[in-house]
Amino acid sequence: MISDPLLLTTALLTVTLGATLQSLSGIGIAVIAAPVLVLIDSAFLPAPILSLGCTLCVLNTFRYRQKLQFGNTRLALYGRLPGVLIGITLLTLLPQSLLMIGFALLIMLSVGLTYRHIKLHQSPRNLMVAGFFSGVMGTTTSVGGPPIALVYQNSEPQQARAELGLYFLIGTLMSLSVLAWSGHFTVEQVALTLQMIPGVVLGFLLSILLDSRFKGSYLKPLIVLLSLGSSMAILWRGFTQLYS
Repeated sequence: MISDPLLLTTALLTVTLGATLQSLSGIGIAVIAAPVLVLIDSAFLPAPILSLGCTLCVLNTFRYRQKLQFGNTRLALYGRLPGVLIGITLLTLLPQSLLMIGFALLIMLSVGLTYRHIKLHQSPRNLMVAGFFSGVMGTTTSVGGPPIALVYQNSEPQQARAELGLYFLIGTLMSLSVLAWSGHFTVEQVALTLQMIPGVVLGFLLSILLDSRFKGSYLKPLIVLLSLGSSMAILWRGFTQLYS
């Protein structure tokens, strides 16, 4: 658990901001909150961050439940399952320093993709391939959003939020189950997760209040600045540990 009051306050504020932005725009916890949490305590990677994202997915899936089409989600989940199994194998074999480097690079990739318009159709093949890579990346580094978000980027916003919420809810539960079974979700990590849950709930409630006023373009530069800055710090720490 985080015992330092300043660090705890920083972590909660960051999670609240990330949860608010993710509920409004689909991006937030992974690219803003997660890097800061990992800098505070590397034990947040990957299970606690996945758990926080899963909690937010429960809330958003219920909120947008009328827009759900489970057929698309099911195809992506079929692809995610083998990805989760490969991910847990990599997590067991790779040192923590390499996982931190991979985590930082994936955050940078996520940010870069928000500025690119790539045309991908929601075909069964694309959904399953995206689900596979999302499973590998999500299980090892907690950042499984970029592949599946690419497939959904041209969808109607509320439908995309609903289906992505359901996908990440079920997919994250897959990853967390395998992490717990393999001993990669410890009691200490559960305690870290519980400390951050109030920030997730508060962020979700704030997103409801701000929904009608939100303009994603206003905050994009801030999101990029915060996420890239913290990712560079994690990258530096990872390389330092790797070569120490």
